Amino acid sequence: MSAQETLLKLMCVPTSRFDAVCRTSDGFYLARPIGSVGYDAFLGQPKPPHDGPGRDLMLDTWNALSDAERRQVASLAANPGDGSPIRLAEDFGVPV
Repeated sequence: MSAQETLLKLMCVPTSRFDAVCRTSDGFYLARPIGSVGYDAFLGQPKPPHDGPGRDLMLDTWNALSDAERRQVASLAANPGDGSPIRLAEDFGVPV
């Protein structure tokens, strides 16, 4: 699994529909549908991290990564290429 796919999975964004996510300067998230050239899908602004099945899935995904994979995902989130840095810890509760 690529760092981009892992990042999407951590954010609970379906990789069957989207291949990238970006964060706007005002904290909203947009997704790029597979085969599209733009970020056409509005995902919204995340709620504060909370307990639930999405958090369990995210933590299971994070805990299953090797140290090298965690560094790759954290690096991609900090320097996504498009948009502002993705705040894994603040917006999604990822223990980076």
